[in-house]
Amino acid sequence: MADTVRWGIISTARIAETSFIPSLRQTRRGQVVAVASRDADRARAFADQHDVPQSYDSYEALVASDDIDAVCNPLPNSLHAEWTTRAAEHGKHVFCEKPLAATSSEAEGMVVACRNAGVLLFEAFVFLYHPKSLKLRQVLDSGAIGDLVQMQMSFTFPLKRPTDNIRMSKDLAGGSLMDVGCYVITYARFVFGEEPLAVQAAVRMDPEYGVDTLASMVLTFSGDRFASLQAGFEATGGQRASIHGTKGYIDVPQPCHPREHDSFTVRAGGTEEVVAIDAGVRTFAPAIEHFQDCILDGVEPLATAASAAGPAGSAGTLRIIEAVRKSALQGKRIDLA
Repeated sequence: MADTVRWGIISTARIAETSFIPSLRQTRRGQVVAVASRDADRARAFADQHDVPQSYDSYEALVASDDIDAVCNPLPNSLHAEWTTRAAEHGKHVFCEKPLAATSSEAEGMVVACRNAGVLLFEAFVFLYHPKSLKLRQVLDSGAIGDLVQMQMSFTFPLKRPTDNIRMSKDLAGGSLMDVGCYVITYARFVFGEEPLAVQAAVRMDPEYGVDTLASMVLTFSGDRFASLQAGFEATGGQRASIHGTKGYIDVPQPCHPREHDSFTVRAGGTEEVVAIDAGVRTFAPAIEHFQDCILDGVEPLATAASAAGPAGSAGTLRIIEAVRKSALQGKRIDLA
């Protein structure tokens, strides 16, 4: 059995060079062996810059290569389904950027295609595999803050216009819900450990670009428990979460992009505890390491990830985004049953 996963990257997207490659090189059993672009010169320049042995002038050539075991798919949202499916048809495992697809039906089709091909499909919600999130899960399950009641979370940053940023492209399935909204929705599902029953939302649509740039959502979970979520390109603030129980609460800075040395704070019973997490690796590394363990050793994907952003859960995220849009348009609560 092979002891290394040979990776190919389809496109020279910035996230590949700033996050994926440096994180992969901190793992034990992964190697980037190829990159593809529709521009041969761009692919070669990227390969030379990042010490990647091979470059291809088409995505198809890369996914068809016998030198590749797994594909990193950081393409725009509108291209995730096409190239994940093509990679699966060539027997390649796929680590796909979030959100998994442009629509829930596309995501469901990707899941079926990868299942039929016998390959692994991961969505790059990498926080789900990080020691910080796994420790948070332990603290919540221990009852340290009592029964979970509600949470608030925001992920916002200002995006200047005019811009050619793909986040603002309607044709590429852009918008704040698809970029940062998917994070807060997935994080809420992770915290509650179940699917929401309903959503009510308000959304601002940019009249020039035709995509949403601001969203406020309330997800209702079982037992009349709520997650109040904000996402958008119109405000400063970054990302933060506050999780409230009957006996205390937890403040989580940088919930979606944990750092090498990070922490969260638990306040309960008149005491305060800072829980330090020294992962010692880049944000993506634990997720990539686990992906490789699943491929090479047949390890089952983490349950915490499968419930929120595994292949089946990925379609759930998109169904909620679709319900958010419907709620905003109709001005009423949308049941998710």
